[in-house]
Amino acid sequence: MARIVALCLACCTVSRPAHAEQAGAPGHAPPPPIVLEAPPPPELPPPEYPRRPFELAAELLIGLPNCVMGSVYNQRCEGVTPGPGLGATALYRPSPYFAFGGTFSSLSFGFRPAADSGLSAGGADGYFWGLLTRLYFFDHGVFEPSLELGMGRAGIATSAQEADAEYREDSAGLAFRVGGAVELHVNRHLRLGAAYDWTRFNVRSVRRCGQARCVDLDDAAYGHGTGFSSVSLRVSVSIGPGL
Repeated sequence: MARIVALCLACCTVSRPAHAEQAGAPGHAPPPPIVLEAPPPPELPPPEYPRRPFELAAELLIGLPNCVMGSVYNQRCEGVTPGPGLGATALYRPSPYFAFGGTFSSLSFGFRPAADSGLSAGGADGYFWGLLTRLYFFDHGVFEPSLELGMGRAGIATSAQEADAEYREDSAGLAFRVGGAVELHVNRHLRLGAAYDWTRFNVRSVRRCGQARCVDLDDAAYGHGTGFSSVSLRVSVSIGPGL
């Protein structure tokens, strides 16, 4: 019995230092936390029908001439009627909202002189060429409305057979143009739409030419063209990377 008691006391004595060493030993450091980086933002899809830096446009026109009556002679002005025409424009578009370039329009008006005017086999034409600036409203999307302002030169002329020869009278001068259009994207590079333009020029001269010579006429006495308005079907092609 005494031996059993002594053995138990010896075991207790040995286990106490072991527990003390374990209590005094430093514990293991916890593992560092795992930091998850934020996921990259999702890529945005490219804009629908982006605008592009270069534009070419062709137009099929119907033009209506404008005339100012003179105090003496108006036969050349009264018989001018609407007619078809063609137009072309080339633009550089540095911004989705602005473009500038050049434009040209040519129209073939009708000319029906009165029966008692002494004129026959008549014809009339008009033109405009110059610089053009265009303002847009949207930087992407299927709709492309715009306004434009142009400055250049314009004129209207009539040709008719008189008693002794064929004579041509024309008026021309510095011109201004304002207009607007609404176009729709057919695809990423092609648009179709309708446009309206109003062109007015400051008449510097009215000339009458025939039989190999020309004379200047008094613009207050002779009726003459001062401009024209046009309605057109426009086809536009956009070239280059998206803006």
